[in-house]
Amino acid sequence: MKLVANIDQLDTPALFAASRRRIILHAAVYGAFARSRPHCEGLETALSRPEFERLDIIVLKPDNLPPWGRPFLDALRFGISTQSADDEVTLSYRFMAALAERHPDKVRLHPARRLPCLPVIIADDTIVFGQYAHACVHAPQGFWGLIRADVPTLLQWTTEGNPPPHADEEAVAAFRLVNECARAMYACRSLSPTATTNLDYRDRPTSTEMTTP
Repeated sequence: MKLVANIDQLDTPALFAASRRRIILHAAVYGAFARSRPHCEGLETALSRPEFERLDIIVLKPDNLPPWGRPFLDALRFGISTQSADDEVTLSYRFMAALAERHPDKVRLHPARRLPCLPVIIADDTIVFGQYAHACVHAPQGFWGLIRADVPTLLQWTTEGNPPPHADEEAVAAFRLVNECARAMYACRSLSPTATTNLDYRDRPTSTEMTTP
């Protein structure tokens, strides 16, 4: 595992550009990506590959904030005005919606319905994760971890409900991060109907909008 201070040290645009299979974004608000040419180009590079399968984005909708939305934004953008936070959510959603419109066969938007526990970015078999905090220094400048893991296997464990008994501690820890993402997007193909019968009511979509596999 690699641990750094400030996410810029992990060069996430390069991780996006190198992805050949799947990217999962679980950070709720992506205004920083919308303003970053390297991030935009990295995502477009991945999406342009014929073999690239899917980009899943768990995103806050500006016109339908969940009950936890305002307190979450207060922590995510601690110290800025409510209007500025709302503007960030609007920019984020418009950016991701435009991406989905350009690549309808590869981009899936999942409206954030449950409070995110931490930001997670998955690019093929690389998992990047940070932390939220009520601090005037925002998440990008905090500590970020990077691990390599067999993400398809971890997603399969999600469909089965739990890691197998033989899984080692590092794999179980990585599973927690992948499971956080899988539960947030619920209806993606990574979850089987059998597994989803065990999810509590908060994991179930209130509508099928943008969650259809």
